[in-house]
Amino acid sequence: MLDSVRVRLTLWYASVLALSLIAFALAIYYATGNIFRERHDESLRSTAQTVASAYVEELSETYTPSAAGQIVLAEITFPNRYVQFTDNTGKPLASSANVASTVTIPAPVLADARARGFSHATVNGLRIAIVPLSSDQNLGFAAVAEPLSVVEDGLSELRRDLFAGVLLVLLLASVGGYFLARKSLAPIASMNSQTQRISAENLSARLDVTNSRDELGQLATTINELLVRLENSFNEQQRFIADASHELRTPLAVLRGETEVALGKTRSVDEYEKSLWLIQDEAERLSRIVEDLFILARQPINTPAAFNKERLSLNDAVRDCARAAQVLAARKGVRLKLENDFPSIALNGDEELIKRMLLNLLDNAVKYTPEGGEISLALARQNGNAEIVVRDTGIGIPATDQARVFDRFFRVDKTRARALGGAGLGLSIAQWIVEVHGGEITVASAPGVGSTFRVVLPLKSAD
Repeated sequence: MLDSVRVRLTLWYASVLALSLIAFALAIYYATGNIFRERHDESLRSTAQTVASAYVEELSETYTPSAAGQIVLAEITFPNRYVQFTDNTGKPLASSANVASTVTIPAPVLADARARGFSHATVNGLRIAIVPLSSDQNLGFAAVAEPLSVVEDGLSELRRDLFAGVLLVLLLASVGGYFLARKSLAPIASMNSQTQRISAENLSARLDVTNSRDELGQLATTINELLVRLENSFNEQQRFIADASHELRTPLAVLRGETEVALGKTRSVDEYEKSLWLIQDEAERLSRIVEDLFILARQPINTPAAFNKERLSLNDAVRDCARAAQVLAARKGVRLKLENDFPSIALNGDEELIKRMLLNLLDNAVKYTPEGGEISLALARQNGNAEIVVRDTGIGIPATDQARVFDRFFRVDKTRARALGGAGLGLSIAQWIVEVHGGEITVASAPGVGSTFRVVLPLKSAD
């Protein structure tokens, strides 16, 4: 039962409300009790002053204190109040008949009444107000008493009313709070049921957003954005698996087919040698694809901080890669020119990955630059960044394909790329390496003119 958020919210709401109501009821009870007692004392004192005035008037006519008291008590009666006249020492002179015995007033109370003009005391369950009979302090005192139960009965009734009221309000508020919590959490329940229907085969489904400005609407919007990212990632993963399977299928089929042909019958040494050369070429191609896939497999799980970052010289890295690519360029009849006149450019990064990125760009340029073409590699410092530019006079890239050249397994000319041994992973790996070093790679190209790849790497950490 407590597993329900709706029930827990109702219990929390009821608990807070109960504490608030109890505190409020106690405050009202004690404040009302004080008011009742103060007004009770004022009423008793007013009655005492009234009978004292009547006593003085009768005393002026009869000249007998006891007779004056009896006359006043006969003329003025109070069903629930006890009246008593005493002399200056507290000795009773006359008392009303509604109390079985006279009330003995303590001497300190009489002294207080004589000093202040009135006093109150509680004696034998009676609340008593005492006032002097006149300004003549030696004439005596008038005392009016009433049982404390008069006030206590009223407070007892107030306690019952407050108790019943608190329970009733708490019950109604709890029921209302439960339905309010149910109504407020209804969108979450709807989101939960909709989310449960979303699976790997149904990632295109989205949650309903009733009000995008409130918290629940913002939550639904965030979940929808998460679903978009999951769908894109899942589709990318499926596309990656399909493309990887397709790329691996061709060299494996060639290896298997050539092996079966070579073993089908006895052949000459030259034929076996041709088969082995073909098997070697396909094995090397398969090895390159597997190596590229291994590098790409590191992308989702490794952060830039996980790489082996150390201070390296970009000048040396560019020079080494140019020397390695020079062999490929010369073999194809393409001229490679190095422009590296800047004194020294240092970078904090992974030297192996930086070289892999440069070799991928240079290898891509050599593949798609026809014989007699030219490739240039330049390194410079621009606005606190290292800028590496690889230009070629190759076949170029159509404008519609330039946005996708960094996608995995994407090739502008699939037939020619496959003939050249490309799998469409080089530029994707290059972009990833640049990004994990905090840089940016861009391409500008025109068909029949050539392509320019520009890499910008920040140097702040190195400097």
